[in-house]
Amino acid sequence: MFGTGVTSKLKALDVYRKLPQDLTEPTLSGALVSILSTILMLLLFISELNTFLQVQVTSEMFIDVNRGGEKLQVNLDLVLPRLPCDILSLDAQDIMGSHHVNVGGHLYKRRLDRDGKIISEEIHTKGEEPDHSHDHTANFDFNRAKTAIMEQQGCQLVGYILVSRVPGNFHISSHAFGNYMHQLWAETGTRTIDVSHKINHISFGQDKDITEIKKKFERGVLNPIDGTEKIKPENLRDVGVMHQYYINVVPTTYEDLGGRELYVHQFTVNSNELNTAMLPAVYFRYDMSPITVKFAQKRESFFHFLVQICAIIGGIFTVAGIIDSIIHKSVATLLKKAQEGKLS
Repeated sequence: MFGTGVTSKLKALDVYRKLPQDLTEPTLSGALVSILSTILMLLLFISELNTFLQVQVTSEMFIDVNRGGEKLQVNLDLVLPRLPCDILSLDAQDIMGSHHVNVGGHLYKRRLDRDGKIISEEIHTKGEEPDHSHDHTANFDFNRAKTAIMEQQGCQLVGYILVSRVPGNFHISSHAFGNYMHQLWAETGTRTIDVSHKINHISFGQDKDITEIKKKFERGVLNPIDGTEKIKPENLRDVGVMHQYYINVVPTTYEDLGGRELYVHQFTVNSNELNTAMLPAVYFRYDMSPITVKFAQKRESFFHFLVQICAIIGGIFTVAGIIDSIIHKSVATLLKKAQEGKLS
């Protein structure tokens, strides 16, 4: 294929010169170094392969530029064992001055007996526009509400509401039925309402996205108050107790390996409770963070993995050769001195 001259010139470029087999000899030290080097290369290869197969999650923060003009979905599952559904209302206010007695969304009220068993289920809101008035008398059944109080019924609120992406609050109380409360108290022998509650679930964002994020990611604080329970002691039976939760909502983006982004909200919360002479309520006061957090799944590229493997093999091979050469020369020098009687 090539002429003799060209072949000779090409051979001159060979940096991997070969020795004839009869000019090499195996040594015990070389065998030990080879075995140890092979084991070390195998261990490092397994470690690097494990790193290559792992999915890593990176995080970054930046200014949230998508604020205002959008609704924020709040997922709820709350149990109020001592507040009947007939006198329960869910109201929302925000910093813009709007006050909604029934916020838009999709909510169910489950009437509970005194033992917590479900009596019936009713649709509270179903995607309609929020009602700005406090006049709910058209659908109010005074006798049923009176019976519910006497039977110590409770209520479970399940579903989601839509609120504006500005600081505000949503709260559970009986404000919508304030015109009837004094008459109900007089006829049932009660003095206030009891808003003892258990939070089965509260989160911000699409519920299906949150479920998917929990399966794929291990980062984020998406529902830190799930399982919280606040029960009013019996010695405060005739005292109004108000509960307040202060929530800092952080917009969060999750990006999976396929590049698909899921938009939800992390949040942190503090709470307190205080006695009140007004109508008790459970307030959830939220503030929107101007910072967005992004979590992204990353996997090491195959070429980076290949470079790492080459570095492991080449590095260990080179270092092992140096060590073997040092051992071999040292042993040869010692044996030579021993033969000459100079070892002492």
